[in-house]
Amino acid sequence: MKTKDVVCGMDIDVDAAFASLEYEGDTYYFCCEHCKEKFEHEPTKYIHKEE
Repeated sequence: MKTKDVVCGMDIDVDAAFASLEYEGDTYYFCCEHCKEKFEHEPTKYIHKEE
């Protein structure tokens, strides 16, 4: 299954994602540690970007 890294917009395969994080009942997948950390510091910035 494919998804987008909500921080950088990169298309990633869920099974091959560097990391995942659950936030408010949804799971987000990231291509690298940097994107995961950016999301952790300011999740609402990236969730609204996705909408």
